[in-house]
Amino acid sequence: MINASTLLDAYVDVNLLLVFVCVLWFAFSRALDLFGLSYAVTARLRMLRMVFLAVLLGPLFAGLVAGIGRAGHVQPAQQVNLTDFIVAQYLQGRFQMNASALEQLLNLRARLAEAAFSPAGQAVLVAAMLGAALCMAGLGWSVVKLRRVLAEAHRWRRIGRIDLRLSDTITVPFSTRGFRTRIVVLPSSMLERASDLKIALGHEFQHLRQGDVEWEIALRLIRPFFFWNPAFHIWKHQVEELRELSCDRQVLARRRYDVADYCDCLLRVCHDGLRRRRLLAVEVPVVALVRTENRLFGGRPAALLRRRMLSVIEGRAERHPRLAVAVLSGPALAVTLTAAVAIQKPGDWSQDRIMLSTIVNLERLQAVNGPVPMFGSPGF
Repeated sequence: MINASTLLDAYVDVNLLLVFVCVLWFAFSRALDLFGLSYAVTARLRMLRMVFLAVLLGPLFAGLVAGIGRAGHVQPAQQVNLTDFIVAQYLQGRFQMNASALEQLLNLRARLAEAAFSPAGQAVLVAAMLGAALCMAGLGWSVVKLRRVLAEAHRWRRIGRIDLRLSDTITVPFSTRGFRTRIVVLPSSMLERASDLKIALGHEFQHLRQGDVEWEIALRLIRPFFFWNPAFHIWKHQVEELRELSCDRQVLARRRYDVADYCDCLLRVCHDGLRRRRLLAVEVPVVALVRTENRLFGGRPAALLRRRMLSVIEGRAERHPRLAVAVLSGPALAVTLTAAVAIQKPGDWSQDRIMLSTIVNLERLQAVNGPVPMFGSPGF
């Protein structure tokens, strides 16, 4: 039976993995840039999404590996554990550190878990729950505003399972979905610009084709559980940026729009959004043609727009995207799942940890009674 302690450990593991993969991503992204693969935005986007799923499933995977180990199919020496690795490196003299300080550092997670059930820890948990509740309330209010915009919009056309609607209250085209229907909402003023209308429709159709709306909704739904973790917001920003870069590339490759017309459309829509500031529910949970609001971890919209325009002007096509996804995702998933296993609590005992505890006890004894005579010393 799963208890509160197990759930807390899994939650801590997911947040630690988020921080780890966020740092790993920037190093990996930098390496790809150095190898001249900065244009492989679609492969990066798919890799980021797969790694994020691996992070969420990391505790389950670690539990499966632990169950296989308890069944005797994996020997203890073959298991990966970060705590045991650090202790082994310390005992081999790979780094110098006070043994007591090292033991306290390795036991920090256990002490934090115990503190979570203390009065102060419970106060922190209550504050976190209140923050999550506020995020959920904000999401609920955004959904209400979105439904209001959709209700006031005029149904224009229907293409398959996609509803096209026109609205007088928005300035930026966006796409969203209901339980069965996908919806694209366009500003009514865009009907006067046929070229912009075609580009906006092509862009939003590509978002729907790539499943970007479903991913955006999923990330918005789990945001209340990670609102306090900067790594989640940074990760989400990276996904949003790559999503737009990938969509721009795919639209231009599929529809053969003129690059100059495409950039002009982005500039006009962004200008309208900044001038009127009437996006209403376009912030969540939808995917818009351009972003016009500043974000703490998302940067300025002008910077993102500039990167998008430079990307489409460069016009480099991705070759063999599926192969690139497989090549990039394989190592990233392996490292993520290995880290998910490695950060688990160590077993009840090991020879190395017993040796570390012995050293700690000797240090304490020496601090109380003075130097402890060793074998071979005079008088022993």
